Amino acid sequence: MYPYGWVLPDEPDGTKRLISGAGYWARFETLLRGCLAELGFEVLEQQEHPRVPDVKNDARFRLYAHQNRRDVPGHLFYKQTHLPDFFTIDPLGWGADHSGMQSAPELGGIEEAEAERFVRALRRVLLETGRSKHPQPARRPLASLPDDYIFVPTQTPRDYVQRHHAPITVPDFVRLIADWGHRNRQNVVFKLHPGLLGGQDDDLIEAVRGYAAGSDYVFCLDGNIHDLIASSRGVFTINSGVGFESLVHGKPVVTFGNCDYKWVTFRADARSLGGAREFVFGQPDHAARQALKFVYYYCTRHAFSVEDERLVQSRARLLDYLAGALSAAPPPAPSPRRATRASFSSDGK
Repeated sequence: MYPYGWVLPDEPDGTKRLISGAGYWARFETLLRGCLAELGFEVLEQQEHPRVPDVKNDARFRLYAHQNRRDVPGHLFYKQTHLPDFFTIDPLGWGADHSGMQSAPELGGIEEAEAERFVRALRRVLLETGRSKHPQPARRPLASLPDDYIFVPTQTPRDYVQRHHAPITVPDFVRLIADWGHRNRQNVVFKLHPGLLGGQDDDLIEAVRGYAAGSDYVFCLDGNIHDLIASSRGVFTINSGVGFESLVHGKPVVTFGNCDYKWVTFRADARSLGGAREFVFGQPDHAARQALKFVYYYCTRHAFSVEDERLVQSRARLLDYLAGALSAAPPPAPSPRRATRASFSSDGK
Protein backbone atom coordinates (compact mmCIF):
# COMPACT_ATOMS: atom_id res chain seq x y z
CA MET A 1 0.00 0.00 0.00
CA TYR A 2 1.45 3.36 -1.04
CA PRO A 3 -0.77 6.16 0.31
CA TYR A 4 -0.71 9.87 -0.50
CA GLY A 5 -0.37 9.42 -4.26
CA TRP A 6 2.45 6.90 -4.44
CA VAL A 7 2.27 4.85 -7.65
CA LEU A 8 4.22 2.04 -9.26
CA PRO A 9 4.18 2.48 -13.05
CA ASP A 10 5.99 0.07 -15.34
CA GLU A 11 9.21 1.26 -16.96
CA PRO A 12 9.71 0.27 -20.64
CA ASP A 13 11.91 -2.64 -19.51
CA GLY A 14 9.28 -3.84 -17.03
CA THR A 15 11.03 -2.44 -13.96
CA LYS A 16 8.78 -1.05 -11.23
CA ARG A 17 9.80 2.46 -10.20
CA LEU A 18 8.45 4.44 -7.27
CA ILE A 19 7.20 7.93 -8.07
CA SER A 20 5.92 10.31 -5.43
CA GLY A 21 2.62 12.08 -5.90
CA ALA A 22 0.84 14.70 -3.85
CA GLY A 23 0.90 14.33 -0.08
CA TYR A 24 2.97 14.55 3.04
CA TRP A 25 5.46 11.87 2.00
CA ALA A 26 6.18 13.73 -1.23
CA ARG A 27 6.62 17.00 0.68
CA PHE A 28 9.09 15.50 3.12
CA GLU A 29 11.08 13.77 0.40
CA THR A 30 11.24 17.01 -1.56
CA LEU A 31 12.58 18.69 1.57
CA LEU A 32 15.05 15.86 2.13
CA ARG A 33 16.30 15.90 -1.46
CA GLY A 34 16.74 19.67 -1.33
CA CYS A 35 18.77 19.51 1.87
CA LEU A 36 20.98 16.74 0.48
CA ALA A 37 21.59 18.76 -2.68
CA GLU A 38 22.44 21.84 -0.63
CA LEU A 39 25.00 19.77 1.27
CA GLY A 40 26.61 18.77 -2.02
CA PHE A 41 25.18 15.29 -2.49
CA GLU A 42 24.05 13.81 -5.76
CA VAL A 43 20.84 11.91 -5.03
CA LEU A 44 20.45 8.53 -6.73
CA GLU A 45 17.02 6.90 -6.83
CA GLN A 46 16.85 3.19 -6.08
CA GLN A 47 14.53 1.35 -8.42
CA GLU A 48 14.04 -1.72 -6.22
CA HIS A 49 11.60 -1.86 -3.33
CA PRO A 50 13.08 -0.24 -0.19
CA ARG A 51 13.12 -3.63 1.58
CA VAL A 52 15.83 -4.64 -0.90
CA PRO A 53 19.26 -3.29 0.15
CA ASP A 54 20.70 -1.00 -2.50
CA VAL A 55 23.85 -2.58 -3.87
CA LYS A 56 23.64 -1.29 -7.44
CA ASN A 57 24.11 2.44 -6.91
CA ASP A 58 27.67 3.59 -6.41
CA ALA A 59 26.75 5.59 -3.31
CA ARG A 60 28.46 6.42 -0.06
CA PHE A 61 25.29 6.79 2.00
CA ARG A 62 21.97 4.97 1.88
CA LEU A 63 18.66 6.37 3.12
CA TYR A 64 15.53 4.23 3.41
CA ALA A 65 11.86 5.03 3.93
CA HIS A 66 9.65 3.09 6.35
CA GLN A 67 12.52 0.80 7.34
CA ASN A 68 14.68 0.18 10.40
CA ARG A 69 18.23 -1.00 10.77
CA ARG A 70 16.96 -4.45 11.74
CA ASP A 71 15.34 -4.64 8.27
CA VAL A 72 17.90 -3.14 5.89
CA PRO A 73 21.55 -2.11 6.33
CA GLY A 74 21.61 1.64 5.79
CA HIS A 75 22.76 4.95 7.21
CA LEU A 76 19.47 6.80 7.81
CA PHE A 77 15.82 5.77 8.02
CA TYR A 78 12.86 8.11 7.79
CA LYS A 79 9.13 7.75 8.31
CA GLN A 80 5.92 9.64 8.95
CA THR A 81 5.09 9.94 12.64
CA HIS A 82 1.78 9.65 14.49
CA LEU A 83 0.73 13.00 13.00
CA PRO A 84 0.62 12.99 9.19
CA ASP A 85 2.63 16.18 8.61
CA PHE A 86 5.58 15.22 10.85
CA PHE A 87 8.52 12.94 9.99
CA THR A 88 11.58 11.60 11.79
CA ILE A 89 14.95 10.49 10.44
CA ASP A 90 17.50 8.48 12.38
CA PRO A 91 20.37 5.97 12.00
CA LEU A 92 18.43 3.25 13.88
CA GLY A 93 14.87 3.69 12.69
CA TRP A 94 11.61 5.27 13.78
CA GLY A 95 9.17 5.13 16.65
CA ALA A 96 10.45 3.12 19.59
CA ASP A 97 13.55 2.18 17.55
CA HIS A 98 14.60 5.84 17.13
CA SER A 99 17.87 6.52 18.93
CA GLY A 100 16.44 9.73 20.39
CA MET A 101 13.69 7.86 22.23
CA GLN A 102 15.73 5.12 23.91
CA SER A 103 15.52 7.15 27.11
CA ALA A 104 13.22 9.86 28.39
CA PRO A 105 13.94 13.19 26.67
CA GLU A 106 15.03 16.13 28.79
CA LEU A 107 12.03 18.41 29.16
CA GLY A 108 13.29 20.66 31.94
CA GLY A 109 14.26 23.52 29.66
CA ILE A 110 10.89 23.78 27.94
CA GLU A 111 8.74 26.75 28.91
CA GLU A 112 5.41 25.39 30.10
CA ALA A 113 3.36 28.32 28.81
CA GLU A 114 4.90 28.04 25.32
CA ALA A 115 4.29 24.30 25.27
CA GLU A 116 0.67 24.81 26.27
CA ARG A 117 0.11 27.42 23.53
CA PHE A 118 1.65 25.16 20.92
CA VAL A 119 -0.35 22.08 21.92
CA ARG A 120 -3.63 24.02 22.15
CA ALA A 121 -3.10 25.34 18.62
CA LEU A 122 -2.27 21.85 17.34
CA ARG A 123 -5.34 20.43 19.09
CA ARG A 124 -7.53 23.10 17.51
CA VAL A 125 -6.31 22.11 14.04
CA LEU A 126 -7.06 18.44 14.68
CA LEU A 127 -10.57 19.24 15.87
CA GLU A 128 -11.30 21.69 13.07
CA THR A 129 -10.10 19.37 10.31
CA GLY A 130 -10.84 15.95 11.79
CA ARG A 131 -7.58 14.95 10.12
CA SER A 132 -5.60 11.91 11.21
CA LYS A 133 -2.94 9.67 9.75
CA HIS A 134 -5.53 7.12 8.64
CA PRO A 135 -8.81 7.81 6.85
CA GLN A 136 -11.57 9.00 9.19
CA PRO A 137 -15.29 9.59 8.86
CA ALA A 138 -16.39 13.21 8.95
CA ARG A 139 -16.82 14.79 12.35
CA ARG A 140 -20.38 14.55 13.60
CA PRO A 141 -22.16 14.25 16.95
CA LEU A 142 -21.45 10.91 18.58
CA ALA A 143 -24.16 8.42 19.34
CA SER A 144 -25.29 8.49 22.96
CA LEU A 145 -22.34 7.39 25.07
CA PRO A 146 -21.67 7.45 28.81
CA ASP A 147 -19.56 10.41 29.93
CA ASP A 148 -17.02 8.30 31.83
CA TYR A 149 -15.79 6.01 29.07
CA ILE A 150 -12.23 4.98 28.33
CA PHE A 151 -11.46 5.00 24.62
CA VAL A 152 -9.71 1.91 23.22
CA PRO A 153 -8.54 2.18 19.59
CA THR A 154 -7.76 -1.18 18.03
CA GLN A 155 -4.63 -1.82 15.96
CA THR A 156 -3.76 -4.02 13.00
CA PRO A 157 -2.34 -7.36 14.17
CA ARG A 158 0.35 -7.47 11.47
CA ASP A 159 1.71 -3.97 12.07
CA TYR A 160 5.46 -3.55 12.66
CA VAL A 161 4.95 -2.15 16.16
CA GLN A 162 2.84 -5.18 17.04
CA ARG A 163 5.42 -7.63 15.80
CA HIS A 164 8.39 -5.96 17.47
CA HIS A 165 7.14 -3.79 20.32
CA ALA A 166 4.02 -5.39 21.80
CA PRO A 167 4.04 -7.90 24.67
CA ILE A 168 0.36 -8.64 24.02
CA THR A 169 -1.47 -9.42 20.78
CA VAL A 170 -4.33 -7.27 19.54
CA PRO A 171 -6.99 -10.00 20.07
CA ASP A 172 -5.70 -10.70 23.60
CA PHE A 173 -5.66 -6.98 24.40
CA VAL A 174 -9.23 -6.51 23.18
CA ARG A 175 -10.40 -9.49 25.23
CA LEU A 176 -8.50 -8.27 28.31
CA ILE A 177 -10.02 -4.77 28.24
CA ALA A 178 -13.54 -5.91 27.30
CA ASP A 179 -13.64 -8.50 30.09
CA TRP A 180 -12.17 -6.05 32.59
CA GLY A 181 -14.64 -3.32 31.64
CA HIS A 182 -17.59 -5.69 31.94
CA ARG A 183 -16.51 -7.09 35.33
CA ASN A 184 -15.73 -3.68 36.80
CA ARG A 185 -18.67 -1.82 35.25
CA GLN A 186 -16.22 0.49 33.54
CA ASN A 187 -17.46 1.81 30.21
CA VAL A 188 -15.01 1.23 27.36
CA VAL A 189 -15.47 2.29 23.73
CA PHE A 190 -13.62 0.44 20.96
CA LYS A 191 -13.02 1.76 17.46
CA LEU A 192 -12.03 -0.71 14.75
CA HIS A 193 -8.85 0.29 12.94
CA PRO A 194 -9.57 1.42 9.35
CA GLY A 195 -6.74 -0.83 8.16
CA LEU A 196 -8.37 -4.06 9.33
CA LEU A 197 -8.93 -6.37 6.37
CA GLY A 198 -12.01 -8.32 5.52
CA GLY A 199 -11.15 -12.02 5.56
CA GLN A 200 -7.87 -11.77 7.42
CA ASP A 201 -9.25 -9.84 10.40
CA ASP A 202 -12.82 -11.13 10.50
CA ASP A 203 -12.28 -12.93 13.82
CA LEU A 204 -11.03 -9.73 15.47
CA ILE A 205 -13.82 -7.61 14.02
CA GLU A 206 -16.47 -10.11 15.11
CA ALA A 207 -14.91 -10.39 18.57
CA VAL A 208 -15.06 -6.62 19.18
CA ARG A 209 -18.65 -6.42 17.99
CA GLY A 210 -19.52 -9.49 20.05
CA TYR A 211 -18.13 -7.98 23.25
CA ALA A 212 -20.14 -4.81 22.59
CA ALA A 213 -23.34 -6.78 21.97
CA GLY A 214 -22.89 -8.86 25.11
CA SER A 215 -22.19 -6.14 27.69
CA ASP A 216 -23.82 -2.93 28.86
CA TYR A 217 -20.33 -1.49 29.45
CA VAL A 218 -18.62 -2.27 26.15
CA PHE A 219 -19.26 -0.24 23.00
CA CYS A 220 -17.98 -0.27 19.42
CA LEU A 221 -18.30 2.93 17.41
CA ASP A 222 -16.94 4.17 14.10
CA GLY A 223 -16.73 7.90 14.79
CA ASN A 224 -14.03 10.37 13.90
CA ILE A 225 -11.00 9.60 16.04
CA HIS A 226 -10.81 13.14 17.44
CA ASP A 227 -14.43 13.12 18.58
CA LEU A 228 -13.89 9.78 20.30
CA ILE A 229 -10.74 11.01 22.04
CA ALA A 230 -12.13 14.40 23.01
CA SER A 231 -15.27 12.93 24.62
CA SER A 232 -13.39 10.27 26.58
CA ARG A 233 -11.88 10.41 30.06
CA GLY A 234 -8.69 8.81 28.78
CA VAL A 235 -7.22 6.25 26.40
CA PHE A 236 -5.98 2.65 26.70
CA THR A 237 -3.75 1.46 23.85
CA ILE A 238 -0.97 -1.02 23.21
CA ASN A 239 1.20 1.42 21.25
CA SER A 240 -1.05 3.02 18.63
CA GLY A 241 -0.35 6.44 17.19
CA VAL A 242 -3.77 7.36 18.56
CA GLY A 243 -2.07 7.45 21.95
CA PHE A 244 0.07 10.36 20.78
CA GLU A 245 -2.94 12.13 19.29
CA SER A 246 -4.61 11.70 22.69
CA LEU A 247 -1.68 13.48 24.36
CA VAL A 248 -2.31 16.39 21.97
CA HIS A 249 -5.91 16.37 23.23
CA GLY A 250 -4.65 16.57 26.81
CA LYS A 251 -6.00 13.14 27.75
CA PRO A 252 -4.37 10.67 30.17
CA VAL A 253 -2.92 7.80 28.15
CA VAL A 254 -2.21 4.23 29.28
CA THR A 255 0.13 2.10 27.15
CA PHE A 256 0.57 -1.67 27.20
CA GLY A 257 3.50 -1.84 24.77
CA ASN A 258 6.66 -0.04 23.75
CA CYS A 259 6.32 3.26 21.87
CA ASP A 260 8.19 6.53 21.52
CA TYR A 261 5.71 8.49 23.66
CA LYS A 262 5.60 5.99 26.55
CA TRP A 263 7.62 8.37 28.73
CA VAL A 264 4.53 10.42 29.60
CA THR A 265 1.99 7.60 29.87
CA PHE A 266 0.99 5.10 32.54
CA ARG A 267 2.68 1.87 31.49
CA ALA A 268 0.37 -0.99 32.30
CA ASP A 269 -0.18 -4.72 31.96
CA ALA A 270 -2.95 -7.13 32.92
CA ARG A 271 -2.01 -6.88 36.60
CA SER A 272 -2.20 -3.09 36.83
CA LEU A 273 -5.56 -2.27 35.24
CA GLY A 274 -6.84 -0.81 38.49
CA GLY A 275 -3.91 1.58 38.66
CA ALA A 276 -4.42 2.43 35.00
CA ARG A 277 -8.00 3.43 35.67
CA GLU A 278 -6.91 5.54 38.66
CA PHE A 279 -4.44 7.32 36.38
CA VAL A 280 -7.15 8.07 33.82
CA PHE A 281 -9.58 9.49 36.37
CA GLY A 282 -6.97 11.18 38.56
CA GLN A 283 -3.94 12.05 36.46
CA PRO A 284 -1.56 14.14 38.60
CA ASP A 285 -1.12 17.73 37.47
CA HIS A 286 2.64 17.32 37.03
CA ALA A 287 2.05 14.32 34.72
CA ALA A 288 -0.34 16.38 32.58
CA ARG A 289 2.22 19.20 32.37
CA GLN A 290 4.98 16.78 31.36
CA ALA A 291 2.74 15.38 28.63
CA LEU A 292 2.24 18.87 27.18
CA LYS A 293 5.98 19.50 27.23
CA PHE A 294 6.63 16.14 25.60
CA VAL A 295 4.28 16.89 22.69
CA TYR A 296 5.99 20.26 22.22
CA TYR A 297 9.44 18.62 22.32
CA TYR A 298 8.38 15.87 19.92
CA CYS A 299 7.00 18.29 17.33
CA THR A 300 9.65 21.02 17.51
CA ARG A 301 12.89 19.21 18.36
CA HIS A 302 12.41 15.53 17.52
CA ALA A 303 10.33 15.49 14.33
CA PHE A 304 10.28 17.66 11.20
CA SER A 305 7.03 19.20 10.01
CA VAL A 306 6.22 19.77 6.33
CA GLU A 307 3.40 22.24 6.96
CA ASP A 308 4.04 25.58 5.26
CA GLU A 309 4.25 27.61 8.48
CA ARG A 310 6.93 25.30 9.92
CA LEU A 311 8.87 24.47 6.76
CA VAL A 312 11.60 27.11 7.16
CA GLN A 313 12.42 25.92 10.65
CA SER A 314 12.26 22.26 9.56
CA ARG A 315 14.66 22.92 6.70
CA ALA A 316 17.21 24.62 8.96
CA ARG A 317 17.02 21.83 11.53
CA LEU A 318 17.19 19.09 8.90
CA LEU A 319 20.23 20.65 7.23
CA ASP A 320 22.06 20.72 10.55
CA TYR A 321 21.01 17.16 11.33
CA LEU A 322 22.07 15.73 7.96
CA ALA A 323 25.40 17.54 8.01
CA GLY A 324 26.26 15.93 11.33
CA ALA A 325 24.69 12.51 10.75
CA LEU A 326 26.24 11.89 7.34
CA SER A 327 29.66 13.17 8.31
CA ALA A 328 29.61 10.75 11.26
CA ALA A 329 28.54 7.76 9.15
CA PRO A 330 31.23 5.06 8.67
CA PRO A 331 33.02 5.64 5.35
CA PRO A 332 32.98 2.89 2.70
CA ALA A 333 36.01 1.59 0.87
CA PRO A 334 37.92 4.52 -0.73
CA SER A 335 36.41 5.60 -4.01
CA PRO A 336 36.39 9.21 -5.25
CA ARG A 337 33.20 8.51 -7.25
CA ARG A 338 31.32 7.70 -4.05
CA ALA A 339 32.35 10.71 -2.01
CA THR A 340 29.34 12.88 -2.69
CA ARG A 341 26.62 10.40 -3.58
CA ALA A 342 23.63 9.28 -1.55
CA SER A 343 21.27 6.47 -2.52
CA PHE A 344 17.68 7.48 -1.83
CA SER A 345 15.11 4.71 -1.54
CA SER A 346 11.66 6.22 -1.25
CA ASP A 347 8.52 4.43 -0.18
CA GLY A 348 5.24 5.84 1.09
CA LYS A 349 4.06 2.66 2.78
